[in-house]
Amino acid sequence: MILNLVPENDELLSTKLKVFDFDKFDAELLKKNLLDSMIFYEGIGLAANQVGINARVFAMVHEKKSLIVINPEIITVSEEKIKSIEGCLSFKGLYPKVMRPMGVSAKFKNEKNEDMMLAFTGLSARVFLHEYDHLNGIKFHDRTTRYDMSIARRKSVAIIRKMKKEKNGSKNN
Repeated sequence: MILNLVPENDELLSTKLKVFDFDKFDAELLKKNLLDSMIFYEGIGLAANQVGINARVFAMVHEKKSLIVINPEIITVSEEKIKSIEGCLSFKGLYPKVMRPMGVSAKFKNEKNEDMMLAFTGLSARVFLHEYDHLNGIKFHDRTTRYDMSIARRKSVAIIRKMKKEKNGSKNN
């Protein structure tokens, strides 16, 4: 089932999410719905609060495979950082540069309530940290500089205009 994205001003995007309760929720179904929705919206990560669910869960692509991350805890982050353009399904057309660690290791549960521990580097680390921020009510643009954000906002006007034009063009065909 494809879940609807909440609007960018939804208070859940600024909320620290509740611990996922395996007795209360169907983790297998949530995994399927998050992954289906992530693919539908053409993302590489999707947190539960982006689709209106208050639970510490996100889906992501890691090493070309889909992964569900439940109740994650960061163990270590690398000292080496990189500034790179980042986007978010909740903020269409906005692509500021964000500074993030190059690597992160974390422990979490999978959909079967099994303990997992993985190390993420490069793009996977960026996606993990972006989605982890969502679980804590932190938006990706909260981690950028005012200068980088102003550039991204100016560019977003053109990007959104182009997206609307393409959408209207496909309706007319």
